[in-house]
Amino acid sequence: MDWIKNLNQVIDYIENNLTGEIVNDEIVKLAGCSIYNFQRMFSYIADKPLSEYIRSRKLTLAAFDIINSRERIIDIALKYGYESQDSFARAFKHFHGVLPSTARNQTVQLKSCPKISFQITVKGANDMNYQIEQWPAFKIAGIRKHISTADAFQIIPQIWDTAWKDGTMSKLLELFQKADYRPAGFIGMAIGGQWGNSEEMDYCIGVTNYVDHPSCNYVPVPEGMEELDLPQATWVIFNADGELPDAVQKIYKQFYTEWLPNSGYQLEDLPAIETFMQDNRQEVWIAVKQK
Repeated sequence: MDWIKNLNQVIDYIENNLTGEIVNDEIVKLAGCSIYNFQRMFSYIADKPLSEYIRSRKLTLAAFDIINSRERIIDIALKYGYESQDSFARAFKHFHGVLPSTARNQTVQLKSCPKISFQITVKGANDMNYQIEQWPAFKIAGIRKHISTADAFQIIPQIWDTAWKDGTMSKLLELFQKADYRPAGFIGMAIGGQWGNSEEMDYCIGVTNYVDHPSCNYVPVPEGMEELDLPQATWVIFNADGELPDAVQKIYKQFYTEWLPNSGYQLEDLPAIETFMQDNRQEVWIAVKQK
């Protein structure tokens, strides 16, 4: 499959540049999707962030260099992109449990992160309820926060918690009562790829306030909020009913490991949308395009 081939080409590129510069634009070209979408996909398939995988591979190879060569530790640190011997020593100890000097001078147990290889595994044990729709352009009114990508899983629940406490959700509920449009319910949306960059992203909480259709009336944005425009696109929409966050995370993992490789589609460079309704009903909207 082309998708699997693309993923393995990215891994080969990373492997060949662990002692050099890993350029996001090259990953984008090889993967055929934005750097944000690739990072998101990688984390669900590999069960670890891309940045952690790269760091682990570098520290694995660095340990071999320390044991098998007489290179100075500072030179090995610089070789794998660390600015100082101290920062390298801290990272090395965090990963391996011992300092580089200890690994060189004593017989100790070290960790190893092997090179990842992607392949298709046909499972078929879990059904996925989805539909593919050509959806017109639409607008989302709400708030958005600029956050570190690495801290997203910790910060996003805090953003929701604050929104319930500071009156934001009350305003959105009033808006929702005036604009009951799809994507329905309260929307959570991580804005990355062409909308941001690999280190930082925006997270939006909002409600659909307009769909570009003759039957739809525009509902103005509440004071203190902003409006985001999304273009006409093809969306695959998954039912993700169940307890949060497991129900939604399960959909993403199945999408990247099972649905997408077998679908004949590839990712469109648009943010994924999560919709939250009553009684643990959720949908995940992911923009795709035919290969």
